[in-house]
Amino acid sequence: FAGILGSPYVLACASFSAMGGLLFGYDQGVVSVILVMEQFLSEFPRVSETAGGAGFWKGLLTAMIELGALIGAMNQGWIADKISRKYSIMVAVAIFLIGSILQTASNGYAMLVVARLIGGVGIGMLSMVVPLYISEISPPEIRGTLLVLEELAIVGGIVIAFWITYGTRYIPGEWSWRLPFLLQIIPGVVLGCGVLALPFSPRWLISKGRHDEALESLSKLRQLPPNNALVLREWTEIRAEVMCHQEISAERHPKLHAEPTRLNRIKLELVSWVDCLRPGCIKRTHVGTGLMFFQQFVGVNAMVYYG
Repeated sequence: FAGILGSPYVLACASFSAMGGLLFGYDQGVVSVILVMEQFLSEFPRVSETAGGAGFWKGLLTAMIELGALIGAMNQGWIADKISRKYSIMVAVAIFLIGSILQTASNGYAMLVVARLIGGVGIGMLSMVVPLYISEISPPEIRGTLLVLEELAIVGGIVIAFWITYGTRYIPGEWSWRLPFLLQIIPGVVLGCGVLALPFSPRWLISKGRHDEALESLSKLRQLPPNNALVLREWTEIRAEVMCHQEISAERHPKLHAEPTRLNRIKLELVSWVDCLRPGCIKRTHVGTGLMFFQQFVGVNAMVYYG
């Protein structure tokens, strides 16, 4: 708690960026009550209990967000490296807003499914880049604590979605289910606009060779002058870590680094995925993927979607 109170600016940046988790949770939870609204079922009879194959079409509708999230998360790595963590959040929000608008305006099952897929891409990108951004701006001693904000925001978004749809289900007509889809646009716009005020990740700046800008960003995040000993030490540590990773990559793939063509950059991105399974990285990869796998494997999403 002392570390958090001692870093109010970082806490504010992390809390604001965690709004991406709120969007993820809201978009997950909003469909649960909507799926049993009479107003929604009359508009989309294909998913009503009396329709043939309703279970499949209902499952497809809910699963589209997860499929989109998978696509978004898998692609966000190179986007975040290319244009920065900060601007990649804006790209993710833009895609999410397109999906939300289409969900709100849906007038057929096919359109709603596609809209869920597009929205899923956006929140999948957010679910990847927001924890990455938080971890890179946080002081090491409170990094784990601040990363909890992302998961807290996801669960909070689910709860908010449940209560909003619980209230709107009594609205006669199609706005009982369109309004919840519409409301998620508001925090999306706030996040997309507000992220412009957030500082760049110092680690990303250093990876691009922008060392002086990285020092300025780190100084702003720590609320200390650039010549402060603690700021300079952390700046030096980040530079050393980034250089170490770049040297290891160059040693493993010298031909790809020797000629930085577009094709070689694509190849380097692909082989970096393979590097996650090599000695030196495999244990960390195993822990990270294992935690997320078993979190979902308990079946919590079945309760979120159909509870």
